[in-house]
Amino acid sequence: MKKTTQFLLSILTGAMLWMSWPPHGFAFLSFFAFIPLLMVSQDLVEKKVRSPFWNGVLFSYLSFFIWNASTTWWVWNSTPEGAIAMVVLNSLFMSLVFGCWQRFRSLGLSMMAEAAALVSFWCSWEFLHLHWDLTWPWLNLGNIFSSCTEYVQWYEFTGGFGGTVWILVANLIGAQLLKNLRGNQRKTLRTGSALLLWIILPAVGSLVHYHTYPHFNQDPKKDLEIIIAQPNTDPWEEEYFLSNRELAQRILSVSDSLLTPKTSIIVCPESAIPHSISYDGLYDHGNSLNENYNFFDLFDSTLATYPQLNIITGMSTVKFYDHKATETARETGNGHYMDFYNTSICYNRKGVVGTYFKSKLVPGVEKMPYPQIFGFLEKAAIDLGGTSGSLGRDSVQRVFEMEGSRVKVGVPICYESAYGEHFGEFVRNGAQLMAVITNDAWWGNTPGYKQHFLLSKLRAVETRRSILRAANTGTSAFIDERGDVHQSTAYETRTAIRQTLTPNNTLTFYTRYGDYIARICLFIALATVLLALSLRVRRKVQTKRKNTLENI
Repeated sequence: MKKTTQFLLSILTGAMLWMSWPPHGFAFLSFFAFIPLLMVSQDLVEKKVRSPFWNGVLFSYLSFFIWNASTTWWVWNSTPEGAIAMVVLNSLFMSLVFGCWQRFRSLGLSMMAEAAALVSFWCSWEFLHLHWDLTWPWLNLGNIFSSCTEYVQWYEFTGGFGGTVWILVANLIGAQLLKNLRGNQRKTLRTGSALLLWIILPAVGSLVHYHTYPHFNQDPKKDLEIIIAQPNTDPWEEEYFLSNRELAQRILSVSDSLLTPKTSIIVCPESAIPHSISYDGLYDHGNSLNENYNFFDLFDSTLATYPQLNIITGMSTVKFYDHKATETARETGNGHYMDFYNTSICYNRKGVVGTYFKSKLVPGVEKMPYPQIFGFLEKAAIDLGGTSGSLGRDSVQRVFEMEGSRVKVGVPICYESAYGEHFGEFVRNGAQLMAVITNDAWWGNTPGYKQHFLLSKLRAVETRRSILRAANTGTSAFIDERGDVHQSTAYETRTAIRQTLTPNNTLTFYTRYGDYIARICLFIALATVLLALSLRVRRKVQTKRKNTLENI
């Protein structure tokens, strides 16, 4: 195989991954997307290239750069520097994983060992990408099926990593099928049958589960009437130029026509109240004369008419200290310190009854990765409201108990809906419904907000929780436990929607055990690395012994 052909095959893998990606891609194309790159890998093995690791990195980087750039270019709209860094680094990390696998293949082990190594290496990488400071799980392979959740209802058992394994194994079998076409027909038929069964059986089983799962609104006695407000506030031109009171009035005005005595919750987007409020002031109405606080009396007026109502909203809060109480606390200039938080609150006739601080922060935007190393760049990290420095974060995924119904609601903020196990923590802590609040307006009318919206469909299936998704400019919607969307709003529309939902107390297998597939793969990957090292040492010893005997 010529180098030109190798590069063309690498480009083809990148293009196929892009064409399979939501919101407009054909997800099942992902079962074949890696095959061209695997053909390049096989050619490198057969040629016994001198630097298998670097050759693997070289050819796969081209594939992964095309994939990353073509699917997440929209980050440029909010941060050009961040977009460049994200595409370049994420592609590099992926190619390093592939390079390690290419090096492992040079040991000449069995096909099964090579397949187990690729799956375990890739899943271990995705797992790491969920937990380190440079986290960016947007392109985890299991996310591909967010646009067709009816085919992955079994995510309630496996989570997104089940999808990653499904895709990688299909590609490995497909590559073996192409290789067998040059051999005997019996092997080809057996491999082709295995590929068909591997793809079809999970999809069919999922469709059966989808159509037999209890229907939306299954128990009317437990129903809650909920309103989602979409204020459609431009973050560049309006959000930080209007007062908190004006923005609160906008929320109430779009919700007012839908309010009834049965309404239990109004859900508002992330940073719907953007001007920072002292955390202590949330509980002290003596601050109501301050212009950043005087929106509460608007809420109180509504609650006087609807006493069973709960208002869930996003806002910016700040804590003050007389010492450096946290790693992210910054000096105020007079010997005191403060922390800023991206916050969700629940407000009812008792006042603020719950707060949660976003804990999965966007690297380089809300948090400076590894401040011990990059601390000198701390002032370059900003939240999307312009507060300099990294934000503080919560240590627990807190849930809010609703007035009247006593139903518990988890409220992950924006980026947190990309993390399956983290999302499930809210459910393990008692959440019977989930409210995802976000502000996707920073990206504009691009695939970004659509991809982000679709991730909530996966979270609904994984946890079997209905999701109330409130987005500043869209898409807002109600998503049921099967991942079906109800009443999705148009983008850049000021509106509100109302739906009756049923809470759920059942914990899925995935919610109980989290990313266990990734942890098993991590163990296999470590064992694989140890095996590779031991074989390398053993072969060196054997070669040295052989040379010694020949010299004698």
